[in-house]
Amino acid sequence: LDLILRLLQTPGFPAAQEARLHFSAGDLYAQRSDFDQAFGHYLRANKLKFTPQAASREIQYLHTLQATFTRERLRTLPRATANSRRPVFIVGMPRSGTSLVEQVLASHPAVFGAGELIHINQIANQLHTTLNSTQPYPHCIDRLTEAAVNELAAGYLQHLETLSPEAERVTDKMPHNFLNLGLIELLFPGARIIHCRRDPMDTCLSCFTHDLSGRHAYSYDLATLGTYYRAYRQLMQHWQQVLTIPILQLDYETLVTDQEAVTRQLLAFCELEWDARCLQFHAADRVAATASYDQVRQPLYSSAIGKWRAYERHLRPLAGALDDPNNSGGPAA
Repeated sequence: LDLILRLLQTPGFPAAQEARLHFSAGDLYAQRSDFDQAFGHYLRANKLKFTPQAASREIQYLHTLQATFTRERLRTLPRATANSRRPVFIVGMPRSGTSLVEQVLASHPAVFGAGELIHINQIANQLHTTLNSTQPYPHCIDRLTEAAVNELAAGYLQHLETLSPEAERVTDKMPHNFLNLGLIELLFPGARIIHCRRDPMDTCLSCFTHDLSGRHAYSYDLATLGTYYRAYRQLMQHWQQVLTIPILQLDYETLVTDQEAVTRQLLAFCELEWDARCLQFHAADRVAATASYDQVRQPLYSSAIGKWRAYERHLRPLAGALDDPNNSGGPAA
């Protein structure tokens, strides 16, 4: 910690490196239960990364998906005919328990845990080119044909085949595939969706205190994070109403406190026989290449439940955004 604090006194650090140092300092102070000092460093780290315009675009994208994938439009769009039951998509906000759920499932001998696959995002991002449309995704979906969805689905399923030819189920735990559930319904009507949920305050705090990379501009400001979470929750409620693909809502807290019952529910949902090895997921011989690696390598623990209370006095902007029913706009400045 002393070395990191000395480095932070050195002028001229690029913002990205300075942010990483502040995140590390925050973690070390948190380990000492000095939560006020920890939060100060987390706050400075996130301020260095926050770009309001990028965050606003990410929030607006959720609203665009909801407006585009209406029940009426979904009824008219083609579905792939393969109807494979092999894909299992584990989705949710980052830090909501997706790695844990995949580790539990991947402990079953009939399941291969593929981790965070980028393929569905790639299909969505390239769909306008695939369909020769000038409109980006999701506005180009009206150009989908049965031949197109079959070809796109076949490419993904072939990749799963190369990963594990024998597995009955292959999990894809890219959390932000919650954005792509409309597309997933069209390509994989026989798949299963597991939606991981966790207390909103714990989820958002964990996002804020981890150096998330990629498409997470929303996570670098507390009020913006709360606004994004509300939009995510609204989108998931929309998917529940308009999709026909099965979606299991799985709460992190219930898994921790009633492990066997939830594990049985999880396996039954995936149409798998009970296997007690899933209760010993931490002993499974696989590597989880995510920020949750330490968690999935040990038995379930409850210390992460209610963790936000240690930072409660710092989290008023987050709590206000989560509780405000009228807060569906862009990020705070």
